[in-house]
Formats: sequence, structure tokens, C-alpha cells
Amino acid sequence: MSGICGICEPGRELNARMLAPMLDVLALPDESGRKTLSDYSIALGVAQRWIFQNAAVFHNISVVADADFIDFNAPADALSISLKEAKSMPAAELIARLYVRYGLSLFEHLHGGYSFALWDEKSRRLCLAIDRIGIKTLYWRREGDRLLFASRASAIRMAQNEPPEVNPSAVLQFVLFSSVPAPMSSDRGMEKLRPGTFLTFEQQRLVERQYWDIEYPESENHSVSHWSSELREGMRMAVYRHLDNCEQAVTGSYLSGGTDSSSVVAFASQKHHPAQSFSIAFEEAGFSEIEFARITAQRFQTKHHEKFLTPTDATNALSKILSYYDEPFANSSAIGSYYCAVLAREQGVTTLLAGDGGDELFGGNERYATDKRFGIYQLLPDWLRRGVIEPFANLLPDNDTKMSLPRRYIRRANIPNPRRYLSYGFFLSLPPEEIFEDGFLERVGRDNWLAVPEAHFSRAKASSELNRLLYLDVKMTLADNDLRKVTGTAELAGVNVRYPLLDDKLVELSGRIPAPLKLKGFQKRYIFKQAMKDILPSKVLYKKKHGFGVPLAQWLLQDRQMNQLMKDLVHDPRTRNRGYFKPAFFERLIGLHKRQPDFYGEIVWYLLVLELWHRQHLERSRETVHAA
Repeated sequence: MSGICGICEPGRELNARMLAPMLDVLALPDESGRKTLSDYSIALGVAQRWIFQNAAVFHNISVVADADFIDFNAPADALSISLKEAKSMPAAELIARLYVRYGLSLFEHLHGGYSFALWDEKSRRLCLAIDRIGIKTLYWRREGDRLLFASRASAIRMAQNEPPEVNPSAVLQFVLFSSVPAPMSSDRGMEKLRPGTFLTFEQQRLVERQYWDIEYPESENHSVSHWSSELREGMRMAVYRHLDNCEQAVTGSYLSGGTDSSSVVAFASQKHHPAQSFSIAFEEAGFSEIEFARITAQRFQTKHHEKFLTPTDATNALSKILSYYDEPFANSSAIGSYYCAVLAREQGVTTLLAGDGGDELFGGNERYATDKRFGIYQLLPDWLRRGVIEPFANLLPDNDTKMSLPRRYIRRANIPNPRRYLSYGFFLSLPPEEIFEDGFLERVGRDNWLAVPEAHFSRAKASSELNRLLYLDVKMTLADNDLRKVTGTAELAGVNVRYPLLDDKLVELSGRIPAPLKLKGFQKRYIFKQAMKDILPSKVLYKKKHGFGVPLAQWLLQDRQMNQLMKDLVHDPRTRNRGYFKPAFFERLIGLHKRQPDFYGEIVWYLLVLELWHRQHLERSRETVHAA
């Protein structure tokens, strides 16, 4: 682990020793070092694993940074220095110099994944920031006159005055979405920065501002040849930028067998030959895409590595993964991501390129096509829908038979987005009183469960329904979930990750592409496939979408150790007395899991993760703070 932390308390003399408990959490025993800066009112620290994690002071500006910058041309031009000088300058010093010259407009010159804390001694201003997409994280907590901040929630827990308390609203969001969405955190009184934002703490005032966001100024040019060429070259250059300063021997790519990771490998192979690729596979039918990964590896002649995972592998990794995520996090494919990064690290690789982002930028998920089928109904004239079709449909039975299909279709089509888009979620499809304890429902309320995704959907600077959904997924599916999965498990394995398909120049390009070229009719990621049709093998490009799942639901039933873990936790009075779920719901869910494991197993996993988080993080932190 690694990252930054700090304490700001205006009017109080602070010293570096106060950061020791926070740095102890951030650093592994074998970390290369720690760096601290302190001054009147401020103490800053960084636990260093990578060269881009550092600290600097320039013209009374103190900075600690965790900043893996991409494309140094912008800061070099902004500072009127050579590209070589910009690349060799510590990230913290680069940030400080940009701030001296541009103030809080420095962000337009920064590209890549970063978080930093900056203290302006003259103005007595603290600035906290993370990158545009949300590759890095930064948590903060205010206690009276002081502000605590860190890359990890657990570091703040070690410094706060009061024992940590759970945030019930965050628990609800977790069970809805398998992670806690920003700006919430799992702990009451703690928040995390949203992508593309910075927070200032000045004269006891906290102000959060957004310095960048995705926009969708769709072009009127609908030429397939134009946009496929633009996109192909945009992806190529994005991969090249993310390979800049990367040595071939210690650089590789995840290769799931899907179109995104295969595209990254294709362009990486043009710069590094042979490129290195890493895949995870399973013996269970329906979960392994190894044949497609092998087709890609063979096409581009990569130095390919693969590992087949077993339930024993999952059991061995669970304690490490659950200990790492200090907020509840139930993306089960973290197990596969972790072992893929471990495989790379065993081969001496320290940087991996990931393919995340293609679905959310170019319309690659099946749910976009599904939602479009319901959206078509709203294109009919109101008089036809309400005056003719719906009165007739109401005469049909309201049950699960085929005769009721028109009625059920209309009912779902009339749900406004994003509620319709999210309505398939398990916890949104049942009456709350059948799931949750009355006391929990009183604490979280029965309304505004979807306030976070609705805010994203309405905030999107987009004219089309599809782009609003893509924006929502960039914020929640990517920033709150998939990036946490890949970045976190890679860090746990000792590997740094870069995301070329989330290069901000490519993201901006995606916003200009007309929505009908992303989802043409019901053809998902149409323009992406047109861009890559002469590069990727057709078997890979046009295969049925699979995703990077793991057979966890089957393992929970069939593997002795995992099955016992599930039974022990589900039936433990500690679990049942948390006050979240009704006892009858546990029994109902276990029964559903046995009958339909591949669907309900993930829901069981949510409950197990939530309980293990309570035990491994919240309760241990309470004991530590109480003992102190």
C-alpha cells in the first residue's frame, strides 16, 4: 500500500510525529520510504512505493503527491521548460511550480491518475485534489477546526478523535451497487472526493469545486468512416501516451479476451514487441474467455502468461483482498484481477495497462440496448400511448404469463431513467420491508435511494438518453467500482496500473461521437467495432460479451471451505444482529442461492462482505481508537 495523508489545524503547531499512525496504515513493512513535511497548522506525509509518490517545497508551497502523470507536454509548455526536464522533475515539485504560476487553474495542465495535497503558506490555504476520471482516491474528515485527509479511509480512522461509526446511508448504497459511491464513505462524518474535483480549506471554510467533467457535444457529422478513423487513431495515441517512459521488460497488459483489453494489447504491440499479456481462466463453463485471449495473444505475438484459478486460490486471497478494502466492496471479480496482477508481478512486471472504459465510453453493455427497447415506447405520440395502447393493455392479465408481456413492457417503459435503467437490481425489485429491519429503514428513509445516480444522470451535459447513461456509468460503474477493483488489487500485488482507454483526450473524443454511432439500432459499440475491424481478430471483435467474472456463486455452494465460511457468517448472531436485514431474508436468500446460484450468489456475497468489513475494519478501528 502507499499514498498520502495529512492533518490541517489552523492556529496549532503540528509536527510530523502526529502522522505516524496514518503512515503506518498506508505503508507496507517493505516500503521504500516515507516523507513528511510540517509547518505551523499543517503536517503532510507520503508513504512511497513508486517514484511518482513524493513530497516537495517550492516558494513556500508544500505538496505531497501520488501522481502518475501521463503526457508531460502540457506541463512542460506551461512552465516553459523542456520535456526532458518536466519528465525528470518530482511530481510534487511539478504541481507546486504549476500552482505558483497558475494558482487553482493548474489542473488544465495535469493528465493521468493523481491525488495531491497542497499547502499555500502565504494564504494559509489547503487544497486537496484527485484526477479527472477518479483513478486515485482521497478521503477527508472535518473535526471542529481540523481537517484529516488520506488516500485510505483506514488512515483517517487512526487519527480521528472519536471511534468510527458506520454511515447507514452508505450501507444502503453498498447493497444497491456493491460499493460505496462518492462523495459518500462507509464512515459517518467522512467523505471522499469525486472525480475531477478539488477541495479547499481556507479560513475555516470548506469549498469543493469541479475543475473538469465529461461533456457530450455530439457532432452533426455522422460519417462512419470519419469517426472510425478518428477513434482508431485516438485509441492508438492514448496507448502510446500511457506507454511513454515505460520499459518493455517491466510493462504488460491485462488480457481478458474482450475487445477492450485486446485493443490495448494490439496497440501496445506496436510499441513493445513482443508485448507481454496476462490472463486468468477458470475450469467452470461459462466463466472463462481464455480461448479468445489466446487468439489475441497469437495474433499480436505477445509473450503471453495465464493462470487457471481454483476455489482454493479464491479462499487464499480473500483475507488479503477484504483486508485491503477498508470500505465495503463486493465486486467479486477482484479475485481474478488480483491473481492476474500477481502473475504479472511474478514475471517482473511493475506496470500493467488495463482495458477498462470502452463499454462506458462507446456503448458496449447489453443494458444500453435493453433500455433502448423500452425507450422506443416513449417515442410514440402521447395520445396513442395513453388513449389507445395502455387502456387495451390494462385488459390483459397482470402476472408472469406470456399474455401479460405487453402490460409488463409498458409498465417498465413508463419508468423514467435512470430508475428504469437501474430497476433490475435485486434490492430495488423487492419491497424494502421484506428485506430490511424497520429500524434500518427509519435511519435511511424510504425515499431518495437513487439520489446519487439520479444526480449524475441529471448533471450530464448531454442531449441523448444514451450519453446520460454512459455518464452515469463512468461515474459509478467505473470510478466507484471497476477502477477501485483493478487499481486496488494491483497495488496489493505490487503493480501500478494505467488506463489508456480512459485517457482524457480519448474521453473527450468519445463525447463528440454521435450517440447513434455508439449504439446503432441495437448493435452495441458499433463505431468501436468499425474502428477495430481491420485490427482485431473477428472472433474476438464479434464474440458475445462476457465480462471478467469469477464463478464465486458456484464456489460458495460447492467448495467446502467457502461454503463453510458462508454458513458460519450467515448464521452467526453477530451478523444477524447488525440491524440491517430481517432474519427471514437470510433464509430466503440462501434458498434462492441454491436454486439459482449464478444470480443470487452475488447477492449472498454482498452480505458476507458487509459483515467481514464490520469485523476486519470498523470494529478493529474502534478498538484501536478506544485503546489509544
